[in-house]
Amino acid sequence: MKKQVATILAGSLLMASLAACQTTETTTSNTTAGGAGVTSSGTEAPSDTTASAAETTGAATGERITLVHWHTLTDHHEEALLKRLDDFNKSQDKYTAVAEQQPYSEYDGKLMQAVRAGVGPDMVSAFSSSSYEYITQGFYKDMGPWVYDTTDGIPNFKTDISEGVYSEVNQWGEGKVFVIPTHNTGEVLYYNKTWYDAQGLKAPATWTELAANSAKIYEAYGVSGFGTDSIYDTFLNLIRQAGSDFIDPVAKKIVMDKDITIEKLNWYGDLVKNGSFRLVGEDRYFSNPFGSQAVGSYIGSSASIDYVGAAIPTEGDGKFEFDVVPIPQEGSVKYINYWGAGYANLATSEEKQRGVYELIKYIVSPEVAAQAAIDYGSIPVYKSARDLPIYQEYITTNPAVKALNEELPYVGHTPTVKGMATVRTELAKMVESVALGVSDAETAYTNFVTVADQALAE
Repeated sequence: MKKQVATILAGSLLMASLAACQTTETTTSNTTAGGAGVTSSGTEAPSDTTASAAETTGAATGERITLVHWHTLTDHHEEALLKRLDDFNKSQDKYTAVAEQQPYSEYDGKLMQAVRAGVGPDMVSAFSSSSYEYITQGFYKDMGPWVYDTTDGIPNFKTDISEGVYSEVNQWGEGKVFVIPTHNTGEVLYYNKTWYDAQGLKAPATWTELAANSAKIYEAYGVSGFGTDSIYDTFLNLIRQAGSDFIDPVAKKIVMDKDITIEKLNWYGDLVKNGSFRLVGEDRYFSNPFGSQAVGSYIGSSASIDYVGAAIPTEGDGKFEFDVVPIPQEGSVKYINYWGAGYANLATSEEKQRGVYELIKYIVSPEVAAQAAIDYGSIPVYKSARDLPIYQEYITTNPAVKALNEELPYVGHTPTVKGMATVRTELAKMVESVALGVSDAETAYTNFVTVADQALAE
């Protein structure tokens, strides 16, 4: 899960989080492992959920219509998904949702290849940031007419989600919905509370405080005080908070403020060079280095808290207490990148598309959305779900989610444009080249803009 989030949750890392899906010849059962499902009529369904031709064209045969969902979730996150699909299947008698688990490393290429060949799934987890090709090539169904339907739509859709989330949904045009958002993970700051307390430090609220604390951690313990799982997201936060824009989706070009960018490049690079900050390197994620006290704090996904806890020894000299707080804010704009996941409806048959919409509508209903967010260690994008007592109680038990919840008013999004994958990669290279002393800030900035603009213009 953590690796998905770093995408998602990368994302948005993700991100990050929790992310996408793919296909194999056989499916993963949407019931508990090794068991058989139960239909709404009470009869036992076969545990093999591979979709047959009769199932797929259920409307013609009077049987259920099978809806295939590709995913990359594992462990308890996969179990939670299967439970949710099983509950949907029991809630009605027209559709059967099945899940097909796919290797995360193969997802992007495999999904596009399958969709283009007409053998892809019916529904996928999706991020708007990675949906450009699917939307512009007509592979995603526009669910707007259903979502905004006054009698059968998603209640209060526009007002139940935040302004930042709605802006991302609405970027394709008023009334168009290609990805229905479900939950949000995001960047939070994990820090070694034992070390901080010993040095008389407080959890940083600003980047300046983080830098000062990190220098003291380095001086006291000989290890860097800070790192980040996603240098792209952290640097974007720095410049956006300082008032810089990023991408003009109409002109298709980078519009970062040069002075702000160079200032932040030098600031970040100097802190890496003097040991206060460090790059993630071959570790890929900081949960393990953090758990082994090889770094004093780091920015990672809120959904990674279980991995952080597992990485810290339960006894002996290596045991320590950690805490989680919102990422630093400093500058003229309060900002945090949106690491939101959602679901997309593939352009298959009208009957299956309607079924996928009914499944998504079920998933984003308040009670189901709240439980899903608890299962995934995330936040429902819908206020009606966040306000439920079960979720409010959960927030008090999970410091990472509590920290992320405090950041929600600052969520902003980056426009979904062609070439965004290259932009993300090149921005990270820009920061790393300065931090490693390979390039000066101005040269690195100029090279980044040149390559990024070419990618956006293609």
